[in-house]
Amino acid sequence: MGRAEIRGVLPLSMIDWPGKICAVVFLAGCNFRCPYCHNPELVEDSGKEEPVAWEDLVAYIESRAGWIDGVCITGGEPTIHADLPALCRRLKGLGVEVKLDTNGSRPRALRRLMEEGLVDCVAMDLKTSLDRYPALAGRPLDVRAIRESAETIISWGGEHEFRCTVVPGWVGYQELQELARMVRGARRLVLQQFRPEHTLDPAYQGVVPYPDEQLLSWSEELSALVPTRVRGLAAMGVGN
Repeated sequence: MGRAEIRGVLPLSMIDWPGKICAVVFLAGCNFRCPYCHNPELVEDSGKEEPVAWEDLVAYIESRAGWIDGVCITGGEPTIHADLPALCRRLKGLGVEVKLDTNGSRPRALRRLMEEGLVDCVAMDLKTSLDRYPALAGRPLDVRAIRESAETIISWGGEHEFRCTVVPGWVGYQELQELARMVRGARRLVLQQFRPEHTLDPAYQGVVPYPDEQLLSWSEELSALVPTRVRGLAAMGVGN
């Protein structure tokens, strides 16, 4: 792909990087087509939104020097862009830390960012059991890449977390157990409550999420394998 297009910037967030105040940068384009994705406009990249120039992002970060701790780069899937390292390097040069959100499908791109010191935190989304990944992603996929990315993140030792949006029909306790075993040794596994309000496939707007209590119960059980918490519960503040 060409230069990574920034399709949006959230000027200030206190939830996208727990413990830090950050700006959030949304890159267009994704190599997955998860039907419950809550950023369909970025996945399909309709081009309706005018991209934000890199120079404008840099100017904003410079104007907030001392006020924000870092920048979270999300999507879409950021690692599909060949110039992601250049964007990270530009941001690091401004004296802020960089967090990357990724689906883990491109372990070599991820490893390069780590080896060059271009990311300070990585959050990797886990989708479902590995054998079901191609069906969920809507494309052929070598699932060994997912496992390799997970192993790379854990062995890296930097700040990280693994996240799984718990979508009925795709993720149950059996899938969560498999994923928790895969990321043993990780700092944190986060179970995210599914929200059906805005999805790539409109049919998923009719899917009823698991009760919050179910996610909390699973979190307690999974903590025997890897430290697990819950995020995004209906009860404000619980598990966040």
